[in-house]
Amino acid sequence: MLINAVDVRPRVYYRTIQIGPILFEQAPAEDDIVQIPGEGWSLTSSDNDFYPLVRLEVWDGPAPQPSGSWEYERAFRSPMEDRLAVVDLGGVCYGEIALRPGHYHLRLLCRGRDHVEASLALDPFPPVGPHDDPLEVWVVQIWPSAD
Repeated sequence: MLINAVDVRPRVYYRTIQIGPILFEQAPAEDDIVQIPGEGWSLTSSDNDFYPLVRLEVWDGPAPQPSGSWEYERAFRSPMEDRLAVVDLGGVCYGEIALRPGHYHLRLLCRGRDHVEASLALDPFPPVGPHDDPLEVWVVQIWPSAD
């Protein structure tokens, strides 16, 4: 069952969205989307100067796959502290979700990375705030690890 969910609209600078803290015991392999620069994820967005939707979900057991098609999906397992936050490169926290400290499964999904460039799709550009229909959507699902 879904315990809590938070929708966050961070401003993207240098194609980067930061989410953490995530206290990996051993850093997972990086790819074109996820880098692990320390205690968290550095996600590579498809564009600059816009406001994607980042949804954080906490579940009491294994989370069901969200509806719709997803261009990227990856699973992780990690110890977590008491919160998970979405932060921009300047250190501004756009939102966070509370957790009980412990070990968790994390599922990261993304869609919309193939959108028309924000500079062409958004008026005005750069936007002064989030638009009604986000160009890019990220979902982070978190649930306790039984082992």
